[in-house]
Amino acid sequence: MIQDESLQIEKYSVINALFISLCLVAFVWLAFLLNSIYDLNWNDYGLHPRNDVGLLGILTMPFLHADFKHLLSNSLPLLCLLFAIIYFFKQTALQILLLVFFFTGLLTWIIAKDGNHIGASGIVYALAFFLTTISILKKETHLMAYTLIIVFLYGTIIWGFFPSLFPERHISWQGHLSGAITGTILAFLFRTKGPNKKIYFEDEDGDNNEDDT
Repeated sequence: MIQDESLQIEKYSVINALFISLCLVAFVWLAFLLNSIYDLNWNDYGLHPRNDVGLLGILTMPFLHADFKHLLSNSLPLLCLLFAIIYFFKQTALQILLLVFFFTGLLTWIIAKDGNHIGASGIVYALAFFLTTISILKKETHLMAYTLIIVFLYGTIIWGFFPSLFPERHISWQGHLSGAITGTILAFLFRTKGPNKKIYFEDEDGDNNEDDT
């Protein structure tokens, strides 16, 4: 009976995390579709570094994408990373996501070069570095296993720090760096939250039950 209840709770946690993650990514898609279909020119309101008006981009940048390919490249990793945060850090997920959202944008605004920075890749980098760092710190089996899968699937994001390797693309490596720094720092701040490593003790009953001779 207890096992059945645990399975139901676990099933609910998975479904809930997946549903919320899908809704958040769907919101990014909705913004892209509305902007594209109705020619709203929302991309003009991206993040403009060290510009007072550009501060608005801290809020808008993750929801704006240059084209469908740009959106698609961010969507799947964003979905997987959001799921991990919401599933493994149930009590603090909202706090983590808000801090990632704000400080990734703020740091990009401070260190980036002139231009118009758009896209959710900074958030992707922040969440990826958060999960990688905190899984190393906590050494919790399930969290480490999931993070290793993410790193294996999206390990190529490391090349996003070197825009010279992709001269045909306009890559905001400052946004990527801002996300990596933000995620790493937050991992240390939240290292006591989320799942903890299980500690197993040896069963000593056999020794205690032996007859003295």
